[in-house]
Amino acid sequence: MNIPSYLLAFKHLKLTHLKLKQLIFIAVSVTLLSACSSIPVTQDYSNRSALVNHQTYQWLPSSMQTSPSAQQLKSSQPFITQRIEKAIMNNLHQRGALMVREAPQAYVSYHYSVSETQVVTPNTTIGFGWHSRNIGFGSRFPMDYDTETYRDAKWAIDIYDANGKLIWRGETTRPVESFSTPQESEAYTQKVVDAIMQQYPPK
Repeated sequence: MNIPSYLLAFKHLKLTHLKLKQLIFIAVSVTLLSACSSIPVTQDYSNRSALVNHQTYQWLPSSMQTSPSAQQLKSSQPFITQRIEKAIMNNLHQRGALMVREAPQAYVSYHYSVSETQVVTPNTTIGFGWHSRNIGFGSRFPMDYDTETYRDAKWAIDIYDANGKLIWRGETTRPVESFSTPQESEAYTQKVVDAIMQQYPPK
């Protein structure tokens, strides 16, 4: 039985389209991993055997949180809180984990804070001058100072066991970024959260 040439061409087109989609998926995945790896993350934990990919999570109840808590952040920075929680849920979903209302295998929480550092630099002017047959040298000692303020954001994600005991913390400190749209801010938040969560469980 001979297969018409147009069917063979259609089959080839479908396979080519499928391969193209696979290549695009691989390229996007590599790009995301590369972006995450560019963000330095520190982590701390006590019992490595308890650090596994849990299947169910729940937000740590406010009664179990310590200051500065996620609940406090919700009051002072509601938009940042919404973006962080959405990013964490997206990451857990990619892992195949679920957020549940009861009997979770683990709890998750987060922290976000901004600190300012001022760097003061003195202004000094050194000059040379020619005076007739003599060479003159002079300097003006600091009369004023340049002050620059740097703002850094500390991001932290905590994982707790089913009893509410802290078992893992991942954190990073990044310069505070400014974005022109909420979508850009959301994408950056996802990038930071993914970089932190990429370390859990420790390799």
